[in-house]
Parts: sequence; structure tokens; C-alpha cells
Amino acid sequence: MKYVLILFLIFVGVVSRIYPYAPNFTPLLSIALLSGLYSKNRFFVLLPILIMLMSDIIIGNHAVVPWVYSSFILIFALGYFVKKSSYFYIFICSIFSSVIFFIISNLGVWFAGGYSYSFNGLIACYTAAIPFFKNTLISTILYSSVIHSVVSIVSSYDKQLRVNQ
Repeated sequence: MKYVLILFLIFVGVVSRIYPYAPNFTPLLSIALLSGLYSKNRFFVLLPILIMLMSDIIIGNHAVVPWVYSSFILIFALGYFVKKSSYFYIFICSIFSSVIFFIISNLGVWFAGGYSYSFNGLIACYTAAIPFFKNTLISTILYSSVIHSVVSIVSSYDKQLRVNQ
């Protein structure tokens, strides 16, 4: 059952990146966070990276790729080191994940030459990214809640099946 969920997350992650709708409204931060939270297997950091690689093949690479991928690694680590998986902790970690992604990815945009290499350029870069942060934050909280609910339901159903056997 776990492998079906992983394949489903890969499919949803890739489709959410290639289907054109609201910018930065994807489940990728949630997948990175929750794969660290649920698996406690450091190799599961490859799940969000794999989704990014697969979708980047379709939509193309960009200069900020190392920054974006490194933010996913940090978000995975956040989930990996969290001890509890209650809705409250997932909500708080979703907010932190969005902030981590916002800070690192936009620092990458600034370093990639999207803005002048000055303090004013850095501020302009982060200011221009604020509308995208809203979508990132809302989608991360929403998708984390939905994925956590699905995993909880599937886990309880799986336990019930084992008891009844």
C-alpha cells in the first residue's frame, strides 16, 4: 500500500508542476516535508528530487535549480527530525517549509542575476516574490493536511485489515 501512495505522490507532483495554473501552488513542499516525517529513511529525500527532475525534463531547467533542490533537502530534514505527526505540528512545519523555500529560492533568483547585486536589489527580489509566497503557503498547508489525512486513513484501514486476518 505504501508503494501505491509513493507512486501516486510522484504522479501528482509531476502533474502539478507541468499543468499551468496558479504559480507555486503545488504539493511539492508537502511531499518533501511529509516524506521526511513519515519515512524516517534518509533516502526518501529522493522523492521530491525525483519529482523535480521528472518535471524539469518536461518544463525545462533554470538557473535557480540548485537553490530550489537544496530547499527541498532542508524541508525534508525538517520533517525527518520532527517527532510528532499531529495536525498542529504539520501546520507549523508547513509554515516553516514555505518560509524556507521562499528565503532560499529567492536568494537563488538574486544570485542568478535577476536583480542588481546590492541590498536594494535583494529587497526588490524578495518584494517581487511576495505574491508567489501566498500561493506557496496556502498550497503547502492545504496539501500537507490532505496528504496527512489520506495517510492516516490508509494506515488505520491497513491496521484494521491486519487485525481481521
